[in-house]
Amino acid sequence: MFETYYPKRFCKEFVAAKGDSLQLTMIMAVVMGLKPAMDDWVPAQRFDAYQKACRKYGLFVETDAVFQITPENNIPLNTVGRQQLSTTKAFGSLYKKGQKKGAVHVFLSRSKDHLRQAFANGWYPLIIKNRVVDRPLADTFRYGQCLGYPACCIRFFQSHNNWYRFSYLHEAYLNTASKKGSFLCNPFNKDLAYSYIYHMPCSYRCPKTARWASRVKDLITSEEPEFARSIDFHLKRPYLVFYEQKYYAFDGVLKDRRLFYKKAFFSGGVKDNNLYERQLETGDCLFIEGKDIVILKKGRIVERIKPSEKGFAPETPFIVDFS
Repeated sequence: MFETYYPKRFCKEFVAAKGDSLQLTMIMAVVMGLKPAMDDWVPAQRFDAYQKACRKYGLFVETDAVFQITPENNIPLNTVGRQQLSTTKAFGSLYKKGQKKGAVHVFLSRSKDHLRQAFANGWYPLIIKNRVVDRPLADTFRYGQCLGYPACCIRFFQSHNNWYRFSYLHEAYLNTASKKGSFLCNPFNKDLAYSYIYHMPCSYRCPKTARWASRVKDLITSEEPEFARSIDFHLKRPYLVFYEQKYYAFDGVLKDRRLFYKKAFFSGGVKDNNLYERQLETGDCLFIEGKDIVILKKGRIVERIKPSEKGFAPETPFIVDFS
């Protein structure tokens, strides 16, 4: 369901260059001048083609570091700051032309000034010479402004972006007055191309996020109407969320806090986090009891999922409906 999308015309060069459609909507938004800047990761062996696509669409490019993603057990125990790494665990190095390994972290903008600001504030933790190099906290919030995120969402991020203490997505759900989401504020497919936003909203009905996403939708509709229809199809459905890298979309409906469904689709991005698809497929209905996911088939309980109590990120399951 969440396969690579290939545009008919507009920005198709980026998909060809990268080999995927990740962040395609954000690239389109930058090209159309709606988003001031963004960052992206490009396989090193494809970087020349990616730069060529940027030149065609009038984008300025600045290269940051090359990320060499590594399993946690490959990180030496004496690495200074090792405990600060969260989801992205990577060794960093400078990009050299002709390099074949790793992913080049790049910044894009139509404006040299916006590019300069994004590059100055867009840090990610990296292991360099046996030490984790992390960003100053102030730069984290300035970077949200560089990317064009709403001020209310930046403030909420300031308060709740602590993986050890909060499930950010659940906090946004608690901040959603009606507990009914707007599909324009659905962030759950942001790493799979099918989303109009790339930031974590302060609520799933954030008015400023919805207005911005609506403009992105209108511009994409004007250039690639089939893509806009496909994005809407992926967004307008119920989602079962565990935490930021583990959630499922459903072909189903939410009624009286019970989710009746035909099919579940893992959309969390990291395949290793797809722990529950087999169990979900045994049923046709589910509800949340405490923190447990109770799965039924024809009215009878067939499975019970108990979210992991281990790891640094708390799992607080909830269902949010964007249909």
